[in-house]
Amino acid sequence: ETNRMSVNSYIDERTAWELYYPPFEAAVQAGLGAVMCAYNRANGKFSCENPEMLRQDLKQKMGFSGFVMSDWTATHTPDAISLGLDEEMPGFIEPRVISDALGAVKF
Repeated sequence: ETNRMSVNSYIDERTAWELYYPPFEAAVQAGLGAVMCAYNRANGKFSCENPEMLRQDLKQKMGFSGFVMSDWTATHTPDAISLGLDEEMPGFIEPRVISDALGAVKF
């Protein structure tokens, strides 16, 4: 839990496929229905906004057909949906963000 918002792990493709991905591949083959992405960054990108990991590796190469949801407050930009995230879990929203959003609404 310590530093979970600031960790950035760099993993080359070979290490990912040989060490980290096999448990995920086994789960996908067993019919896994959902995956939760985390707070940390991988190769410089937030896990919930990492198209190489979510779209390319998980969905295309592993054949995952379920949905990817974020951990609570693990989504950082609206772009996450176009980068492989399917469902954003809510979390703490700064009052400034709410104020900015309400100010943009036309009544």
